[in-house]
Amino acid sequence: MIRLFLTLIIFASSFIQAQNYSVTNLSKTLTDDAYAVVRSDHTQVDFYQYNKVKYTSETAVTILNESGLKYAYNFISYDKNRKISKFDAVIYDASGKEIRKLRSKDLKDVSAYDGFSLYIDDRIQYYDFTPTSYPFTIYYKVEINSSNTISLPGWRPLGGYDVSVENSSLTLVNHSGITVRKKESGFDFCEVKKSESGNTLTYSAHNIPAVKDEVLSPPLRDLTPRVAFTPNEFQLAGVKGKFENWDEFGKWYYKNLLSDKQDLSEQDKKTVLQLVDGISDPVEKVRILYQYMQSKTRYVNVAIGIGGWEPFPASYVSSKSYGDCKALSNYMISLLKVIGIDAFHTVVYGERSRKMDMDKDFASLQGNHMIINVPLEDETLWLECTSQQTAFNYLGQFTDGRYALSVTPEGGKIVTTQEFSPSENKEIVKGKGEILANGNLNAQFTIQDSGLQYDWVYDIFFDSAKDQKLKMNKLFSRMPNLNLIEYNFENDRDNAVFTTQAQLESTQFAKVFGESMAVNVVPFERTASTLKKDNKRRFPFEIRYGYTDETEFELKLPKGYKMSEKFQPVIFADDFGTYLLAVEEKEAGMLKISRRLMVKDGTYPKEKFNDYVEFVRKISSLDNTKILLEKI
Repeated sequence: MIRLFLTLIIFASSFIQAQNYSVTNLSKTLTDDAYAVVRSDHTQVDFYQYNKVKYTSETAVTILNESGLKYAYNFISYDKNRKISKFDAVIYDASGKEIRKLRSKDLKDVSAYDGFSLYIDDRIQYYDFTPTSYPFTIYYKVEINSSNTISLPGWRPLGGYDVSVENSSLTLVNHSGITVRKKESGFDFCEVKKSESGNTLTYSAHNIPAVKDEVLSPPLRDLTPRVAFTPNEFQLAGVKGKFENWDEFGKWYYKNLLSDKQDLSEQDKKTVLQLVDGISDPVEKVRILYQYMQSKTRYVNVAIGIGGWEPFPASYVSSKSYGDCKALSNYMISLLKVIGIDAFHTVVYGERSRKMDMDKDFASLQGNHMIINVPLEDETLWLECTSQQTAFNYLGQFTDGRYALSVTPEGGKIVTTQEFSPSENKEIVKGKGEILANGNLNAQFTIQDSGLQYDWVYDIFFDSAKDQKLKMNKLFSRMPNLNLIEYNFENDRDNAVFTTQAQLESTQFAKVFGESMAVNVVPFERTASTLKKDNKRRFPFEIRYGYTDETEFELKLPKGYKMSEKFQPVIFADDFGTYLLAVEEKEAGMLKISRRLMVKDGTYPKEKFNDYVEFVRKISSLDNTKILLEKI
C-alpha cells in the first residue's frame, strides 16, 4: 500500500512537471524570432483495420504575441465517416497557471463553407476565444475515430514560419497486420529520433528553433522533417480499396469512382455530333467542344460524396450547367468520348505561387484539383475546365509544369503537365513615339503577351471599364503626368495570346535643361529592385517563372536635336539570364531603342543569392539609363 502511494506521488509529480507551461522555462533559442512556441505536440495513431483508425493528439502552444495568435486555434474537421469523440482545451497564463477551461458553449460548429461552394458536407469544430493578455498557453486534447483510412495522419513537427518547437512526436501503432507504407523527408534539417518495435513506430524531435521566412525560399514543407503514411488496404467513404503503386491506385480510382459517370443523354450526343459535323482536324474538334463546355457551364464546388473525389455524372452537369473541377472535367471527357477521342482525368496540385508536385515515388491520396489531358497522335492537349475565360489548350501558372496523375482505365500514370520555357513566356513590346521640344511624349504601344505572361494579363479583358483604366495606369505608372488617350485589347483564346494597344501622352517625359534634355531609354517596363543581400541566408532560393521581355521603340527627337554621344550597347549574361540594351540612330532625328531581358527559372544554392540580388540591381540600374539630347 505504501509502495502504491509512493508510486502515485511520483506519477502525479511527473504529470505536474509535464504540465509546467511557464514562459520562464523557455530557452532563448526557442523564443528568438518566434511568435509562438509549440511546447508539446504528441499524436498517437491506432490503425485497427482497413476501415478503422483512431488518432489522439495532445498539443500545447505558447503564444508569445499577437502575431502568433493564428497558432492558438485548432480547427478540426469532421463528417459522417470521421467523428470527434473528444475536444478539450485549457488556457494558461504566462506563469503556467490555469486560468480557464474552455467549455462546450465556447465550441463553434460550422460548415466548412469556403465562399464559392454550393454544398460541402464537411463541418469544422473549433474553440472561439479572445485572449486578454500575452503571452499565454493553450492546451488541446483531441480524439478522432474514422472509417476513412486511405490517408493516415502524418508527422510534420515544424508547421510554419516564426514558430519554434520544444517537443513533437508521433506514434503509429499498426494493429491491423496490413502493410503501411511511409515516406520520410527533410530529416537532415534537424535531429529526428526514430524507434521501431513490433507494430509500433515512433518519431520525435526536440528544441527546433523558429525559422524566418526568406524571400524566394522553397516551401517550408520541402525543407523540414515530414513523414507520410498510407496503408495498402483501406476504405474511403465506404468504398474498399487496395494499391501499392500509382498504376494500381489509378485502376481502383477509375473502376470505383469514374467508370460509370459518362452518361450523356442521346440528345446531348446528338448536339456534340452536330457541333463537329464536317470537321476532320482532331485539335479543332477538341477546341470546339471545349469552348462549348465553357459557354454552357460554370464552376461551383459541390464537395460531397466519396471524400470529395467522386465526380457528379455528366448528365448532372448537362442538366444543371454547373459542377466542380471533377464534374466539369468528367463532363468534358464525356463530350470527347462521343466523337471517339480519349481524354483522361488528371489529378494535380493547383498552386499559383510555386509549382507543387505529386510525389511520383509515393502512391497515396494526393492532389487538390483536376484537369484533363488529351493525348493525340502528334501532341497532348491540356484543358482547364473550371473557367469560362481560360484559353484553349492552356494551363496557366496554377497547374503548369508539374507532376500529376493521369487516371486511365488501364491504370494510373505520373505525367508532367504543360510546360513553358523562358522563351515561351514572352512579352513583345513595339512602340513609336515623338518627343516635343517641351519634353512631352506622344506615343503608341502594342504589347503582346504569350505563355505564362498571358496568364498574368488576360483577366483585364473581363474587368469593368473602371478597373481596366486602373490597371492601364499602373502599367504605365513610370511615365510622369500620364494621359491615356485610347486603349483596347484583343484576347486570342484559341492561341493564348493577349494584345494590348495604347495611345498616350506623358508631359515632362524628358527633363529639359536649357538647350539639352535627358530622356529615359526604356519607356515604361523598367525593372524595380527591392531585394536585399543576405550573408546569413539559410535556404536555397527559387526563381519560379522564367520569362523573356523584348522591346523595340522608335523615338522621334524634337527638331534640331541629336544624341550628345554615341550609345554603347550593353550586353551581359550570367547564371540567371541575359540582358541587352541598345540605342541606334536609324536616320537623322530618329532613334531605335532595343531591350531584351531573359530570366531563367530554377532553384539555386543559397550561396548564389547575393549574386542574384546584384543581377536584379544591375538590370534595374540599366533600365533607368538616360541619354542626353542636345541642340544641333
